[in-house]
Amino acid sequence: MLAPLALTQLALPLLRAAGGTVVALSSDAAVEAYEGWGGYGAAKAALDQVVAVLGVEEPAVRAYAFDPGDMRTAMHQRAFPGEDISDRPDPSTVVPAFLRLLDERPARGRYRASDLAPAGTAT
Repeated sequence: MLAPLALTQLALPLLRAAGGTVVALSSDAAVEAYEGWGGYGAAKAALDQVVAVLGVEEPAVRAYAFDPGDMRTAMHQRAFPGEDISDRPDPSTVVPAFLRLLDERPARGRYRASDLAPAGTAT
């Protein structure tokens, strides 16, 4: 959480001038409690809060926490060693939802890919 905060603070003058957008990658672990995921979940929750405060303090900057959802990634596989996670969606499936967030520029806040996916698509 500290690195994204520091980077955002350094970039703020440019973000303000350009009416820029900050997107932090969130997780359902930021809002759900998972056994063994305490540090990860706490860091993601803190990052969500940084984004929320940025959205309030910097009206010229769009600030979003984007939760891509459960995906088939190496990190997820390491979290569940020996389990078959091939039923999880490939990370590329959330790209349309992410692009929709950037294109539509809704109100600042936290968004899940599944809520932004175009009708008829699965994420």
